[in-house]
Amino acid sequence: MIAIFKLDRNARGVTLIETMLAVIMLSLLFGSANNVLSYSRRETEKGFWIQQAITQLRNGTRAITDMLKKTSYPSTIIRYGSGEEKVISFKEKREYDISGRLRKMELNPSTAYDMHSISDGSMIRPNFSNQTVMYFPVCDPEKDFDSGYVPGNINWVELALRPSSHYSTSGLGTLYLIERQKTYDTRTDTARRAFGLTDEFDPGDTITREREIINDVNAIEVDSYEIDELRGIYVTQSGDRQEVTNKRILVSINISVSHPKDAKIWLGDQCSIINNVQLVKMAGGEYLELLEVLSASSARVKYNT
Repeated sequence: MIAIFKLDRNARGVTLIETMLAVIMLSLLFGSANNVLSYSRRETEKGFWIQQAITQLRNGTRAITDMLKKTSYPSTIIRYGSGEEKVISFKEKREYDISGRLRKMELNPSTAYDMHSISDGSMIRPNFSNQTVMYFPVCDPEKDFDSGYVPGNINWVELALRPSSHYSTSGLGTLYLIERQKTYDTRTDTARRAFGLTDEFDPGDTITREREIINDVNAIEVDSYEIDELRGIYVTQSGDRQEVTNKRILVSINISVSHPKDAKIWLGDQCSIINNVQLVKMAGGEYLELLEVLSASSARVKYNT
């Protein structure tokens, strides 16, 4: 039996061109969907980064402020069996007569236990090395009582800027609070006690605590404002009246952070505190800041070392 098939002239197959067009359209569709999802993921990541940056800036500046509030000089408290108490500070030496009148007051010119910070208006930016923004002492007094002796304690606090793990691609750094503790005993210098201390900050001392407080740091700027403060008035045995003044200093720290993959996204915060110790200004770090593009081959920049 011979089978006969009738040819349907309306039936047709899928040509190669139509297949290619379908593949191209599906590719465009999936590509567009992938771009939308990638964009959404990037924006979500930026949102999470902004939330984290706000939290770190708030907590970091609070931690710095709390430490600055505690700045103090070493001192010696002597308490005799009669109940008489004598306080000798590193920065001030006072002498009283038998009636309790202030007869002499001397300020220590040494800067060993002053705060050391980058100079006014100086901006420090991350580089491949570790940089010190400032360091200052937080001290517990030495106590020499008839009932017993307790040595004094100095907690050196350093604010340090280090390059982040992605510094080579982002140019950003990480801010650390580093603490180093050491004790002091002045019983061998009974004439001057804490007033005669000479030890200075040593970055080689053992670190007792290290905290990473702010990531993705772009720049740190330190400013200070000072006024003269009357520390005391004394009258000498000859009747001369003398006034002793010292500086009262307000320290302001401004910290800015930026997104490691989008420099247009940046945040900043600052903290200000009236310092309890004197300020010694160090040289600021080297930086180059673009202020204005003048032409294709020239620009106005701000440079400092």
